[in-house]
Amino acid sequence: MNDTTSHPATPSASVPSSDAATQVGVSHTKPTSGPSSAIQPSQSQQAPTPTPQPSRGLLRAHPVWTALVAVAAVAVAIALGFAAGHGTASNDLQASTISTISATDPSVVQVQGRGSGIGSGSVGSGEILTSSGYIVTNSHVVHGLSSFTVLLSTGQSVSAQLVGDVPAQDLAVLKISANNLTPIAVGDSSQVQVGEYDIAMGSPLGLEQSATAGIVSALNREGKEVVDGKTYTLTGMIQTSAPINPGNSGGALVNLQGQLIGIPTLSAVDPTTNVAANGIGYAISSNQMETIVAKFIPSGS
Repeated sequence: MNDTTSHPATPSASVPSSDAATQVGVSHTKPTSGPSSAIQPSQSQQAPTPTPQPSRGLLRAHPVWTALVAVAAVAVAIALGFAAGHGTASNDLQASTISTISATDPSVVQVQGRGSGIGSGSVGSGEILTSSGYIVTNSHVVHGLSSFTVLLSTGQSVSAQLVGDVPAQDLAVLKISANNLTPIAVGDSSQVQVGEYDIAMGSPLGLEQSATAGIVSALNREGKEVVDGKTYTLTGMIQTSAPINPGNSGGALVNLQGQLIGIPTLSAVDPTTNVAANGIGYAISSNQMETIVAKFIPSGS
């Protein structure tokens, strides 16, 4: 990894820290009294019938103040209506978030890798692509390791085989044998817009079935990473403000329709502190992912 991005993959407890990834009122009217004096008729005029005066217990409101009261009442009504509408929108967003996480959880898994060397291992995330057991994750979660275990949302652990590894694109494919698997719905990442809400799901710090929320911050970002001494540039990535931590690598970035739009892969690093920058994460787009993994998943699987 270069000094601007880091892998959000979590090493196992035995992995040295150097292998660990570094990486969201109403106005009152003023009463007015009646006229203080009456007009006196001229000597040649007949005095008009006197205008009845209000009794002492009654007050007449000036027309201007009456209008102001009406305007204030309308403003209050509008404000109350806006507040009610805003509350409804917040409730709708919360309901959508809960529904999305609940529906997507069964498709997100934890990926554990082990190597032959002492202290060799990692913990990352993945998602089920097919009911036959094909799973996508990041290459840096599995690269160089020899045995793999997948932890399902049900708590069941199953062994997995590595069937495809593409370090240059930081994507890999695993295969498991299990029943009643729920494939994730894959969205069209070319339709993603800056500002739309998204949810990052996976196993940050090894905490399986975790979710964080944010928005799509930018599109078409790129980042560099080094694998086996070779530097690769990942392009066309989605930038998100959803917190991404070590262990999120290979997980799911989904929209509020529960569709996979990206694979959380990198976190930005603050060059002044060399630690992960808050709220700046990058995900490989779902369209790019589909193009790569299609090479390893038989048609109709």
